[in-house]
Amino acid sequence: MSSPPPPSAKSVQLQDITAGTEGAKALFPGNLEMIQGLKVGLSVTLGRSELTVAELFALKEESLLKLDKGTNEPVDIYLDNRLVGRGELVVVGDNFGVRITEFGKAGGG
Repeated sequence: MSSPPPPSAKSVQLQDITAGTEGAKALFPGNLEMIQGLKVGLSVTLGRSELTVAELFALKEESLLKLDKGTNEPVDIYLDNRLVGRGELVVVGDNFGVRITEFGKAGGG
């Protein structure tokens, strides 16, 4: 039985592309109709708590966790795990809600 020939390798010449995009057609020319129906994950973080493993295993039903934020501090708003804003926690009927106070600034503030 003869063995197959070894694979060959070829050099590839890549063309330099300049950063200029003058005259290029925009992918989304100011109209977002193509993507308006997409769903994204928006979440709100009230605060965080750090525990040792021993403290974690000691937790029971009705245990209380103290968060690192006060009741009057803003909550963080995340869009797919990226901080995009801050707001105030409010009650809307029987649900919690968030009144947006900052949105879209770099890093949420």
